[in-house]
Amino acid sequence: MRVTRPVELPSPAVRFRPDYFARLGALVARLAAARERRDGAGRARLFGVGPEFVGFRPYRSGEDLRALDWNLFARLGRPYVRVSAREASEEWSVRLDASASMGVGRPGKLQFAAELAGAFVALGVARGARVELVASNGARCTAQKRADFVAVFRTLESLRAEGEAGLASLTRAARPARCGRLFLIGDLLDCAPRELLARTRPGCELVLAQVLAREELVPSVRAAVRWIDAESGQALVLAIDADTAAAYERRLERELEGWRRAAARHGALYGCWTSSTPFETAVRALGAREA
Repeated sequence: MRVTRPVELPSPAVRFRPDYFARLGALVARLAAARERRDGAGRARLFGVGPEFVGFRPYRSGEDLRALDWNLFARLGRPYVRVSAREASEEWSVRLDASASMGVGRPGKLQFAAELAGAFVALGVARGARVELVASNGARCTAQKRADFVAVFRTLESLRAEGEAGLASLTRAARPARCGRLFLIGDLLDCAPRELLARTRPGCELVLAQVLAREELVPSVRAAVRWIDAESGQALVLAIDADTAAAYERRLERELEGWRRAAARHGALYGCWTSSTPFETAVRALGAREA
């Protein structure tokens, strides 16, 4: 069950604060500088297409071992492959849940998800990738250069948390992703790890960002709480005492641990945050392979 009715959602829409774009620009610049220091590859050479060598990237599980640069592996003790400008212009896909349950929280989960999505689009474009943005309500756009950001952020601000279609419906409707990197952002409440993780192909780097409202992570202890499913409107009145809250927290921890373990088995990045978390915190954690 999820808190509040669709008509009473506290934060159903997406609105970017004026400082968001300055913060995003600073974050992308810091991550780009960190990557240059790590890889020793000039930023300008990461753009464009062609067979010329532009740098290195971490080896991805399932790739041909013949692609490894063994000299670099011997020096660093970590596996890297050589990157051409053509590969640097790879495909990324960012998919986010815009269902009714994403309007829960202050700020709403959809707001935080949109801030993350915008950041991953910007990171992809900075890397020279063609980035596809897809929401569970059918909204979509693509970006390959900075001029495309206007359409991207207009698309994100057009979203409202409504309907029942979440990430599960989005991934079921699509073929397994062929992109180089796939970002899935949502509360993951309509998904099972096995179902979601099966939607990727070998060589596709998967990033899972789970967004929950504070009241979903830490339920209030009250004599009676009226719970309403945000997507169906069905209501249930329950007494929430200390024992009930503790049982809820134990069950939630098992579910989160299930996601962590499943992601680790598949070599995916996973993190869970409340909707009030600064987006930079999640991007730095989930962009660890990019920094």
